[in-house]
Amino acid sequence: MIDIADNVTHMLPVTGPMRLRFSDDACADLTQDLLGDWIVTQTWIGKPQARGGGRVTMVSDQDAGFQLLQKIARKKEKSGYRLV
Repeated sequence: MIDIADNVTHMLPVTGPMRLRFSDDACADLTQDLLGDWIVTQTWIGKPQARGGGRVTMVSDQDAGFQLLQKIARKKEKSGYRLV
């Protein structure tokens, strides 16, 4: 529980989508770890004979993470996938 009088705990400002999910079961998330570092995590599921995978990218701040999510979305949409 967050104490209202606590001057250390602050709500994170959300200024854009934190998760993108695509029609090919791929996903991209922007999260902050326990140390305060911003991380973009991409995951995907492979075809029946192939394996899925993932990629973790550290970004400098929340805005850089949003820019990377937008770049990922544009690339996937150019490849014919759509946001779900």
